[in-house]
Amino acid sequence: MKLYTYFIFCLCFAVLSCKNDTPERPKPLITNNEQLEGIEENPIKRERLEEMKKKSKVNNVPAMRVQALSILNHRLKKDSNSYAIIEADVWEYNFVFDGEMSKPGEYDKSWIDFKPDATYEYGKGSTVLGSGKYNYHFDRSELLLVDNDSSQKPQEWSVKNAGDVMILVGTSTYRDNSMQMKLERVKESIKQ
Repeated sequence: MKLYTYFIFCLCFAVLSCKNDTPERPKPLITNNEQLEGIEENPIKRERLEEMKKKSKVNNVPAMRVQALSILNHRLKKDSNSYAIIEADVWEYNFVFDGEMSKPGEYDKSWIDFKPDATYEYGKGSTVLGSGKYNYHFDRSELLLVDNDSSQKPQEWSVKNAGDVMILVGTSTYRDNSMQMKLERVKESIKQ
């Protein structure tokens, strides 16, 4: 009888001490809408966002451009392949995140067109706003952009491709690491 009681006690202890594989997660105290409202109402958060934007502004654009052009020319000499994953059709900007998400429709008809000769154009609707040179490093999924306008700093992006959608995540090389953007492949007719 003592053995039977001991066996039942051990069995109950083993069952009760087993860990639950699907723990119940705590519910958030604030919903997404409340978080967004808090940023708009909270002056401290707004100041921090503005401070981040000021810090990301670059004072040394000419030196960055020299460095970027050197890297770009080296990459183009070493690997001048063009990739359809980047240059097929035109890319339209859907959203841009730079400390805060852009408003829906803010970038309608804004596009960038990568050409097979390592150049690109960008604009809005039928207006071309600028152009430059680029290099897409396929193995590292990195995109380097150097604008023809000497007042514009170079940009380097980590590229995430998924068919007709491309996500660009800024790198720290030229202080774009606070930015992300979503682009969608569209037909050439967007430029008309």
